[in-house]
Amino acid sequence: MEKLFERNNIGYQLFVDEDGQDIHFAYTDKLLALNVLIEFYTAVTDGSEENYEEETVVAAITYTEKCSYSFALFHSTNVIGPLLLYRIVADAVHFIEQSGKTSLLEDLAEISTGGTTSDVMDNKADRKRVYDSDVWRFTSVLDLIKQKR
Repeated sequence: MEKLFERNNIGYQLFVDEDGQDIHFAYTDKLLALNVLIEFYTAVTDGSEENYEEETVVAAITYTEKCSYSFALFHSTNVIGPLLLYRIVADAVHFIEQSGKTSLLEDLAEISTGGTTSDVMDNKADRKRVYDSDVWRFTSVLDLIKQKR
């Protein structure tokens, strides 16, 4: 899929999370300036023979000094081919690039099917743990992008 994104001027970065799951990230210079990455992956949700199921998820992620955000842009339990997945990501990139810093969170909420933030956690320690984990992941992907450039 990397060629598909690069041929259309969208950066692509693979990241393997702490559970060994391949997470894909799309970005442009404008998205990076807005501190946004598009995250997408397909994961097995039930590996049993009788109930085998996968899910595909596309989300826009960002963070501020106080809170991390994940906006769900697409979710499916059907197999999604590369061209359709690319189209979903490319349309999201195009829309988000039209945003400004002041309207970003509102714009992301407008195109999402829901979202979550680190500040929904009940206690301060859990909020900090989720925020730190989200920021670590985001900055780790940024470091990989910088190494590639």
